[in-house]
Amino acid sequence: MQLSHVRSEWGIDGVRHWYEALARSFSLVRFDHRGSGLSSRGETDLTIDTLLLDIETVATATSPKPSVLFGWATGGLPAIAYAARHPERVSHLILWSSFARDETHGQAPRMRSLFEMAATDWPLFTESITQAALGWQDAEQARQWAALLRDATTQTEFFEFLQARRDWDVTDDLEKVEAPTLVMHDQRNALASEERSRELAARIPHARFQVCDSNGGAPDDEAIAALKSFVGLTDTGVTALAELTPREREVLSLVADGAGNTEIAERLFISINTVTRHLTHIYAKTGTGGRTQAVRYALEHGLGSS
Repeated sequence: MQLSHVRSEWGIDGVRHWYEALARSFSLVRFDHRGSGLSSRGETDLTIDTLLLDIETVATATSPKPSVLFGWATGGLPAIAYAARHPERVSHLILWSSFARDETHGQAPRMRSLFEMAATDWPLFTESITQAALGWQDAEQARQWAALLRDATTQTEFFEFLQARRDWDVTDDLEKVEAPTLVMHDQRNALASEERSRELAARIPHARFQVCDSNGGAPDDEAIAALKSFVGLTDTGVTALAELTPREREVLSLVADGAGNTEIAERLFISINTVTRHLTHIYAKTGTGGRTQAVRYALEHGLGSS
């Protein structure tokens, strides 16, 4: 729960991969908090208590069972509050580059300059702050995140959100969290504070801290595997990979390299019908719905030379 736009997020490769990876193991529920994205806009009541009610409403409507709750950046604060006040509803709490309070947000010289820019040149600000967060290395990813930010909020809404979050403080809730908690710090996000993430882990009972990497601004495969392991899930993709025969692995590797069925048949000295049969088995064993998903699966698991 941060300034977000769930439809626009789907256009960012790293975020889409993150959601697809989670959806293979979870019933994934995402929503834009009030005043942001596709949720009701123009909201000025952005306190922790009202955002907590949003979580409660969505959680109650989607599942009668305790859920794994994921709090991303500023979204970690209402997630912490919800986990502390409704322990019976949260099985695990995952926090990504989050914190308990940040009343001085925007006071550092670089951030002050960026927020001054937001007041005078909104498009340039969105480009600059996303570039800063991604370390000024991936211009295309930063451009996509900047477009998402402009979809998620307006200049006026952004400053209202900024003012509201300076009053957010869930420090008193930290010691009340009963759910197993994993605090993850994205070391590639230049605007995220490892110190604040470590403070969270130290204050939440029995919390685990882990430094992670991101892929295009979203948790990468190692972070996803760590999350799944934390909640007790094995990597079903690895299990499926072990079930492939040596020949099926060869076929999948060639598919990942971009070879068509005819080329695969020629290179492996088999018929096209045999290639098709191998692909049918591969799709079934890996849970992929076709060639595109199979290519993504192969590359995620180290097959192919791409």
